[in-house]
Amino acid sequence: MLTLDKGQPQSGFMVKLSALGFNRITKRGERTMQVGTLAIQHLFEKDVLYRVPLYQRPYVWKKDEQWQPLWEDLRRLSEDLLSGKQPRSHFLGASVQDRPSVPPGQIETRLLIDGQQRLTTLQLLLRAFADVVKLEDDDRYYRAIGKLIRNQHPLSTEDYEGFKIWPTNADRDDYQTVMESADRADVLAAYGVRSDAKSVGRNIPDGYLFFHDAISEWLAEYESAEAEKKIPALYSAIRDNVRLVVIDLDEKDDAQLIFETLNARGTPLLSADLVKNSLLSEIQDNGGDAEKAYQKYWQAFDKDAPFWRAEIGRGHARRARIEIFLQHALTLLTGDDVSAAHLYAAYRDFSLGPHAGSPKERITTIKKYGEIYREIVEGHDEPRIKTFLDRLKVMDIGTAYPFLLKLFDVLGARTDLLTEVLADMESFLIRRMVCRLSTRGYNRLFVDLVAEVEGTMDQIPQRIRGSLLGRTAEFDRWPSDDDFKKAWVSNPLYENLSRPRLRLILEAMEAALRGDFAETKDVPKHLTVEHVMPQTWQAHWPLPGEASEVEETLHRNQLIHTIGNLSLLNEKLNPVQSNKAWLVEGDPEGGKREALEDHSVLYLNKRLCEHDSWNEASIKVRSEVLFENAKNIWPLPSAEN
Repeated sequence: MLTLDKGQPQSGFMVKLSALGFNRITKRGERTMQVGTLAIQHLFEKDVLYRVPLYQRPYVWKKDEQWQPLWEDLRRLSEDLLSGKQPRSHFLGASVQDRPSVPPGQIETRLLIDGQQRLTTLQLLLRAFADVVKLEDDDRYYRAIGKLIRNQHPLSTEDYEGFKIWPTNADRDDYQTVMESADRADVLAAYGVRSDAKSVGRNIPDGYLFFHDAISEWLAEYESAEAEKKIPALYSAIRDNVRLVVIDLDEKDDAQLIFETLNARGTPLLSADLVKNSLLSEIQDNGGDAEKAYQKYWQAFDKDAPFWRAEIGRGHARRARIEIFLQHALTLLTGDDVSAAHLYAAYRDFSLGPHAGSPKERITTIKKYGEIYREIVEGHDEPRIKTFLDRLKVMDIGTAYPFLLKLFDVLGARTDLLTEVLADMESFLIRRMVCRLSTRGYNRLFVDLVAEVEGTMDQIPQRIRGSLLGRTAEFDRWPSDDDFKKAWVSNPLYENLSRPRLRLILEAMEAALRGDFAETKDVPKHLTVEHVMPQTWQAHWPLPGEASEVEETLHRNQLIHTIGNLSLLNEKLNPVQSNKAWLVEGDPEGGKREALEDHSVLYLNKRLCEHDSWNEASIKVRSEVLFENAKNIWPLPSAEN
């Protein structure tokens, strides 16, 4: 069993190592895995270069989750020292390190298999501390902290060997900027932001800025004489009382396997990082240059972390964008619906299969689909394609993306054919949405459609259309004009559809009404949905009186939520309309029609203003008129078209 220093309890991390079998009894004289707890002085005061392997994820620690709790612990330790208490050591976690061979006389080097987030954070903290101490004109402690952030090895051959940490490729520019800047203002200037900014939107400089501001504010809480005592206290707290569990691997340990195993069992490492690790390891093992492969094929995923690591989605489905992309790409590559919870397992199974190709072919394919996915997410230059992509986001049909990756890959250069396929897809999805048909079969449907994106390019739209038209089951059929009209006219879409989806429908109606002769076809986004006859109609909208009050009330309450009674207004006009009658005799402000005439520029509302009265019959007529537009926007083609 691996143990910590005498007297220290075994951590969960150590228990995990032992459970995974990373303990070994060796003969005398053999170098074996060394485990112990080390204070920061033992890690950083001697000349050692800690290198982060290229397969590691970028630096991802942030304020609320990591920096703030660490600072609060350090502040508490420092204040204990100031009050004469003997503080307990603060354990920051574990660092797994491998010791590669280096030429005799050169700087000692360690590979950070695990723990780069912790050690990088400590260097940002120390850099910030040094800059604050410099402002306090305390040269002794400035030089003392300098020993913890700079190597002074006389035989160093590379500039970066002067750093204690050399990050993975994606972080090197940011890290060098912070560690080589003269002070806080110099860091901010390097990113072109104001001198009073609290962040620049990138994790490494933002970590430095957080600690710089936190230390400065803490020192400023007391008189200058007290502040002078706080600098030694904080220095001692960091140098002597922050400890890490350090695991030194030996030559028999597979560093990349340990990295993968440790991080695949419960720690917040993205599946994409494990995929990257596996791919680059295979490339290296097959005699390739993993560093060059990373720079050419994967670096963009790490470099643009704000895009790829941004969390999207809602609730329990909220995940990093790169994970969502990887799920879609693996679904396409495997031909199976890949679970979000088992992305790495799905990749490993695929990589061992007969159709995986070489690791270089796999990483090339992932890069290609990543570029396509980003184009899909960010929009397209072709207006009709962009409109489809915008509407797909509103419909939230994520299962369509594996098919879209393949479609854009094959037809990307033929926007005419691509537009034709997407128009059919939109009609299929909108009609089913209005008819309230289930989306449960979409996973299998879109995986099956991938097979149609093969063969002669000019025939692809026809093959996909034929496949969609040939489906007759409730979970995958393309609704007929009769089905579409029945749902369009009678379904209470205000109650059946989410507001974004309902706005999509009404915005499409507005765009269709504008036609080619309008000054602009751009429809304002995020307008509010308004009932023409209000939901609380009782005060100003009397019933027709042609049947019983109960029957007419039920009939009206259903009709007011159908498409014929819905329109779009801006946020300011909507409340003004409220429950007003359609026409109001003798009121200088008028009724709803006058307000629409005076203020609305939408074609939908211009057509409404042509009505002298608004009642149940008007709603039905307008539903029919709007359906003719809907049928033209989302047509049902014949198999021969």
